[in-house]
Amino acid sequence: MTTTQQISALIGKNFSVESKELSGATDFESLEFDSLVLVELAVILTRDYGVEITDEELAEAETIGATAALVNSKTRALTV
Repeated sequence: MTTTQQISALIGKNFSVESKELSGATDFESLEFDSLVLVELAVILTRDYGVEITDEELAEAETIGATAALVNSKTRALTV
């Protein structure tokens, strides 16, 4: 399972969104995620992936795919 698929499943589970409707191109605005939801998502991603993700970074990422790329870049930095 790719990071994009993992994050899609995580969003589906934690925010009552049908994960079948989610893809890397899905943006947070279309999901009607406000700043509080992004804070909650940042906490979940930080916990699940063991890297610090901020709500500001999620707002800049804008999509699930860009969020996956952000997570991947941070997890790679840990292993280098």
